[in-house]
Amino acid sequence: MTGTTNPRIAVIGAGMAGLACAHALRQRGLSPVVFEKSRGIGGRLATRRTEHGDGYDHGAQFVTAREAGFTALLETLQHAGAAATWSPRLPAQAPRPTHAWWIGTAGMSSLVRPLSASLDIRLRTTVSALQRQAGRWELQLAEQSVETFDAVVITTPAPQAQALLAGASRLADALESVAIAACWAVMLGFDAPWAVPFDAARFDTGAIAWIARQSSRDGLPGQGDRWLLHAAPDWSTAHLEHTPEEVLVLLQSALATQTRVALPPLSFAQAHRWRYAMTTRPLGQPMLAEPSERMWVGGDWCLGARVENACQSGLAIADAVAASL
Repeated sequence: MTGTTNPRIAVIGAGMAGLACAHALRQRGLSPVVFEKSRGIGGRLATRRTEHGDGYDHGAQFVTAREAGFTALLETLQHAGAAATWSPRLPAQAPRPTHAWWIGTAGMSSLVRPLSASLDIRLRTTVSALQRQAGRWELQLAEQSVETFDAVVITTPAPQAQALLAGASRLADALESVAIAACWAVMLGFDAPWAVPFDAARFDTGAIAWIARQSSRDGLPGQGDRWLLHAAPDWSTAHLEHTPEEVLVLLQSALATQTRVALPPLSFAQAHRWRYAMTTRPLGQPMLAEPSERMWVGGDWCLGARVENACQSGLAIADAVAASL
């Protein structure tokens, strides 16, 4: 591809990894095309809004920064009004956070929205297959159309990337070592304030791993007392194929049991299954690459479970792609 004028680069996935990569490529004067099967950007940095306009951050609850590069990005987002620190009331016995908790100012999706500016993003567009033809990549779209690109970057969860790569690239085999846990998320709205003395809490045992009062997150729109809970990985795996309605009943009961505080009457309840929520066994390197085939694969699952890991992987891929042009 060296010497190619305006090479066509496809980025599959519009989560943090894909958008960080595409944004970095755009800053280098390239014009990547981002494909996202969902109706919005952000992946697990998602903000769900109900028909009444109430907001729930039902994926990643906050991000932390350990490295200088991601710290600088968060500070830039803060100066732009897109990011803020979050210091919810925690249970009295809970340990204090070691690193600052960062959230989006209008929901977690605010953290990636500035990265998407000026990008060509195709929402609700599923890439169903890849095929190498005459030194280029043909992307089969679910709409039965085909688009051709000089280079492809895949930033979907590892199992989805492996399915796309199967039969198309030998990189598929390397993804066998990655493990990602599922998570059921439940969004609850109460008619009256729920009388617990905290705004967020972790649980080491039981069906529920995390709960957070959404109204404690400045800028997240909504009325009333709204809560988000994440089920524990083992529980989520055991109930992975249950219906949302079944999960709602089970986790509402578990919530009252684990907090020992009765729940007020509900005004809203909805469950969402994150099939690939948290990396439990990462790849151990920032990306997979086959430069001779112009193929790069990455995501948070390369380095760990944090959003920062996704950003690191996306930026490493952007550097590798740019170096190959």
